[in-house]
Parts: sequence; structure tokens; C-alpha cells
Amino acid sequence: MKQSATGPTAHTRLGPLDLGALLLILFMSSFTAIAVKATVAGFPPMLGGCLRFTVAALAIALVQLITRRLQMPRRSDMLMIILLGIICVPINQFAFWRGVDWSNASHGAMLYANTPVMVTLLSCVLNMERWSFAGLAGSVFASVGSLVIVLNSGLHLTSRFMHGDLLLLLAAATWSLYLVLSRPLNQRYGSLNAQLYVFVAGVLFSVPPAVIDAQTMHWSGIALSAWLGLLYLSLGVAVVVFFLFNWTITRQPPSRVATFSNLAYPVTLLWEGLLKGRVPSIGFAIGSALVFVGMLLAVRRRQRAVTSRVAE
Repeated sequence: MKQSATGPTAHTRLGPLDLGALLLILFMSSFTAIAVKATVAGFPPMLGGCLRFTVAALAIALVQLITRRLQMPRRSDMLMIILLGIICVPINQFAFWRGVDWSNASHGAMLYANTPVMVTLLSCVLNMERWSFAGLAGSVFASVGSLVIVLNSGLHLTSRFMHGDLLLLLAAATWSLYLVLSRPLNQRYGSLNAQLYVFVAGVLFSVPPAVIDAQTMHWSGIALSAWLGLLYLSLGVAVVVFFLFNWTITRQPPSRVATFSNLAYPVTLLWEGLLKGRVPSIGFAIGSALVFVGMLLAVRRRQRAVTSRVAE
């Protein structure tokens, strides 16, 4: 017998506070790739990523200490924390920062829009979710769209631009893997504690190459825009946006939060077009449209799965 839905996933009313939080997530997330583009002009990827997550970890630790919610992880979880730290910080940050550096913010945004599709595929492969037509269709659309974007870069731009796009796909894949594998830690310790453990582990593995970069840096020559970009990525994105995301997901259907979050990707195209006066090519526009359709199918599929579980 079906029971009335209760709990966070049953909340469908979008109040002013929830709408404001979702719009803020969309707005702030839409500047992520642009901030990386500004920051990587002054900081090498490994050093920039290490500094970013060091600041973010300190901020989260301070919040958890003040609210008395800081927990120590179990020894049995340490191997997974180390693995997630390596995936999330040195690998993902190098791929994302260098990818945006060699490509541009628009390509970074749209190739990252593959995340919901990759999360769906990984969840199904790991038997966390069931296969569905919508999930498979979304994967096909997103894969074809990504291929169009990458091939368009190779045909009409430069090989370095194409290599940047491939690195951005790697960044999206590692971020998706992190989201899937971190679920048990988030459920066991809470999102902020789990995030703190992963950030600390990732920073520790990023220190050796970051120190090498720091020794060859001309710190006095770093532009103000690079410092502001680093600050925005550290506190604005890694702390504020992540907190708002986890707060709203306890009050709204996950698909609604994911939709607002992923709408940031096409908005990034708008910002870069306004800032750079750049008009997207036809190939990029077609590829982006296919990726966006794939993303919407993946989000719709995940919402159906949540609704089905709530109704059981």
C-alpha cells in the first residue's frame, strides 16, 4: 500500500527562501569556469588547487568547530577518503584548471554539463540505481554533443584547444566519480564533515607539486584578478555554493536542485559572450544543445527514481 510521502524528498513547495537559495546557486556557479580562467593566469593548476582547497578546508573546519558538529572519521573509511581526496583535488583540479586554460570558460561549462549523465551511468554500473531508457538516451545525447564540441575544436581551432576539451571531459568524469563514491561518507558524517575529510586528504597529496610550483612563482607579478578568482573559488564556490546546495537538497526534490545548478552552465556562455564579445560557433552551439538535452533527460530520470522510491 502506498503511503504519503514524508521527509525532504516530499517537499515540493518552492518558497521565497528556497527560490532565493536556488537562484543564488545558479548565479554563483555560473561564474566558476570564468573565475578559473582568471585564476589560472596567475597560479599553476596544482598550486592554485592546493591553495583553493586549503582555504576551503579551513573555512569548513571553523564552521564545524563553532557549531560543534566536527567529527573524526573512522579508520575503516580512511582508504576511501584518501582515494576521494586524490580524485577531487589533484586530478580533478589539474584537469579542470588546465582544461579551461587551454580551452575557454564556455567549453568548460558545457562539457561539465555532462555530470548528471555521468553520475547516472556510474550509479547504474555500480548497481546504485536501475538502468532506464531516459538514462541511456541522455547518455547518447550527451556523448554525441561532447564529441561534436571536441571535434569542432580540433577542426576549427587548435590542437591545444582540443586537448583542453579532453582534459575538461576528464575533469567532469572525475567529479562525477567523486559525487557517486562520496555518498556513503555524506550519509555517515554529513556533507560538510565528509567534504572536509576529502579536502584535507586531497591537499596533502597536492602539496609536493604545489611546493615546486610555488618556488618558481613570481608572487609580486600575480594580478589582482587572479587573487580575486582564487578567493571566489575557495569561499564562494567550495564553501557557500556547496552549503546552499546541501541545504536546499534537504528541502526540495533533488531534481529541482540539480536543474537549477546545471542551468549555470548555459548561463556561463552568456557571461563569457558579454565579457569577451565572443559568438559561439555553429558546431559548439549544436554540441551544447545535445549535451543540454542529455542533461535534462538524466535529471528527469533521477527525479522519477526518487518519486518511485518515496511512493513505495
